[in-house]
Amino acid sequence: MSQNVILCHLLSNPQTEKKMSSFLGTYNISLDDKGRFNVPAKFRGTLEQSGPQLVVCAMEPFLVVFPYKEWAENEEKLSSLNAFAKEDRTRLREFYSRATECEMKSGKILLPLNLRDIAGLKKEAVLVGMSKTFEIWSPERWDKQGGE
Repeated sequence: MSQNVILCHLLSNPQTEKKMSSFLGTYNISLDDKGRFNVPAKFRGTLEQSGPQLVVCAMEPFLVVFPYKEWAENEEKLSSLNAFAKEDRTRLREFYSRATECEMKSGKILLPLNLRDIAGLKKEAVLVGMSKTFEIWSPERWDKQGGE
């Protein structure tokens, strides 16, 4: 069996469908005046499995949404950096200073104004599934980098 056939079997196998919990696909969404958006149903299901606590981090020119478990795993990886080494400290500062804890409530996520400003978000946004996380792009920046 080729690797592609095995992958397709894995993805379409009813026994694995219930276990899959990843962010897949691209969705156009609207932000309300407060910066809230409705999480698409497929993303909501994944978030509900991992809990409502999230961390949103600005990665210019977009935002990344981490379920809390995924954030903790990334923090573990970052712990190998030396906070006393100037270059590592700069990387840590850039990462942590642009992150904030958020929560999904009633199927909505509120994005703080400072993060919306960094990502250039106004009334519309594009959610891009990245398996364990998802990105939030302004439509203009998404189109400019080649998104569809």
